[in-house]
Amino acid sequence: MQGIKEGKTRSGLYYEGYRILKAKRPQYSIIENVKNLTSKRFKSQFDSILKDLSDLGYTSYWKVLNSKDYRYPTKS
Repeated sequence: MQGIKEGKTRSGLYYEGYRILKAKRPQYSIIENVKNLTSKRFKSQFDSILKDLSDLGYTSYWKVLNSKDYRYPTKS
């Protein structure tokens, strides 16, 4: 994935999470990221992540949440 490089970028942490998910296969997993991942700029990366999860047998549901709706003091 362009922009997400295994072992080279902060976003490379995705690969470590994916490795653990693949090895442990929990019934559920919650994955958090930033709103920008759902933008046009990162569409291919986001689609790739959803495909990775689907390939492992997971059904993904996602939604952008606004932290102020949960009384968290930062803006999402």
